[in-house]
Formats: sequence, C-alpha cells, structure tokens
Amino acid sequence: MGALLIVDDEPEYLAELVEALGYHDIRSVAAANGAQALLALRRDPTISLVLTDIRMPDMDGIALVEAARNAFPGRILRFVMMTGHAAPLDLERARAAGVEGCFPKPLVFEDLCAALIALHKYSP
Repeated sequence: MGALLIVDDEPEYLAELVEALGYHDIRSVAAANGAQALLALRRDPTISLVLTDIRMPDMDGIALVEAARNAFPGRILRFVMMTGHAAPLDLERARAAGVEGCFPKPLVFEDLCAALIALHKYSP
C-alpha cells in the first residue's frame, strides 16, 4: 500500500491525524501547504492518497488537486478534502476536480480515519 499525504496549515490537525493513522499502520507524510505537498509527491512516489484542507493561504486544496494532477499525469492519486468553511461552490469545484469525499471540521477523527483506511486499503 502507498503512503498517505496529509496537507493542512493547522499543525495540530497534522500531528493528530498522523498519530491516529499510525495506530492503523498507515504511513502518513505531512505537509503544511500546497507547495510542500507537491514537493512531497515528487519525493515520495509511493503516495497514492491525499487528504487536504480546502482553505489554505498559499494554495487552496482544490488548486493543489489540479496542480498535482497536472504535475503527475500518469500517476494514480486519490483525493479527500476536509474543511471548516466550505461554501457550496467549493464543494462543487472539489467534486469537479475528482475529490472522492469531503469531511467537515471540527473533524470526527473516527469517521475520517475509517474512510481513509477504507480508501487506503484499495489504493494502488
């Protein structure tokens, strides 16, 4: 199974998610913004699933999805979003970009972890 990339500009979410998923034997890579996420994808070709916040200062999560798809056109990448401030337009853009799910913040870690584990299990 590939690695999971978690992208969020809130360090506490990153740390909690990496720790929680580690208990389920899912190797997670953390990135604080879109630029770091693209670098992580370049450095680690085993990343197959990306969990990203929608609203981030430098590059929003939907722009990250689009940039990753453009930068790695032959790579199978699956995306899941989380957000505390999703407008209906954001959710429409996310679906159009191919995002497979969106979770509201504050996160219910058990639900999010269960969904990520299920997606990760069926990732290439």
